[in-house]
Amino acid sequence: MKNIILAVFAILCVTTGSPLHGFDLQAQFKESARQAFARMTKQVSVAELGKLPEGLEIIEGATYRGLRIHQGKLEMRVHTWTDETGLLDNYKLAEEKGQKIVAAVNGTFYHSRGILGSIVSDGSIPARVRQSPGTLSRSFVASFRGEKNRQTWYLGETSLSGNELLRLGFKERGWFNVPQVLASHCDNLVGGGGWILRDRKDVHMEAYERQRFRFAKADQSSRKTVVAQDTERNLYFLVFETGNTFHQVARTLVKEPVFAKVREAIFLDGGSSSAIVVKGKYLVAPLYMADRARFSCIQILIPEMVW
Repeated sequence: MKNIILAVFAILCVTTGSPLHGFDLQAQFKESARQAFARMTKQVSVAELGKLPEGLEIIEGATYRGLRIHQGKLEMRVHTWTDETGLLDNYKLAEEKGQKIVAAVNGTFYHSRGILGSIVSDGSIPARVRQSPGTLSRSFVASFRGEKNRQTWYLGETSLSGNELLRLGFKERGWFNVPQVLASHCDNLVGGGGWILRDRKDVHMEAYERQRFRFAKADQSSRKTVVAQDTERNLYFLVFETGNTFHQVARTLVKEPVFAKVREAIFLDGGSSSAIVVKGKYLVAPLYMADRARFSCIQILIPEMVW
């Protein structure tokens, strides 16, 4: 009960702007709120999910939980929406439309008017969602289509935005975590984040110094949504729980055996937006018991053909 009262008081102070004697105390209350709600949140067990589709694995450790998806077995799709619904609502909507969806992860940063990053969905720029990507070069996760409609996945960095991402030259002007992108065209991309790992080296300070991310002290150890890729081109979608800094995330990705083949990692939106849905249930439940994922997400689908 003490934790619940502390959490509610902290949230009221943060959201109403009530003064708390000094910034450090405000940060402490905010962190206490996150920790208390994290302990209250009930998440589904792996056993409750039943049999998983081929190519999808649950990855979990002391400080993180998420997915590993195998290239060639599953596909990724960037989905956007404009109302106040969350990740689970949009998952269920995809099911109702007959899509073979098996998982979804919250997307990139946003404000009240739209997305703070670059988006490509199904080979085009979503018309209804406003993008404000800015001018600085930011990290992305993307899929490309190539021979026999095969989808391949990449992490990278670009300063291009909007329709520029679909024009001839994006593959040459962007940076990708492979020497050459052979697939013909980009069909899905979500950007706006920063680096954590590159070539298995901790480069998270680039996000602050070169990519100009500025996180308040109270938010530096909040939840983190992480996308990583290994040498077999498989993708990892992970949420690191409250209490982890980017340095600690990088250390975990380098030290733990389950991530031995991971080479690169980036972050997308975190904090109360972080959530993962698998088979219609929260693998990572919303932090404050309210689904705050907004405007974009990454959906994991079973393809028509497996190669």
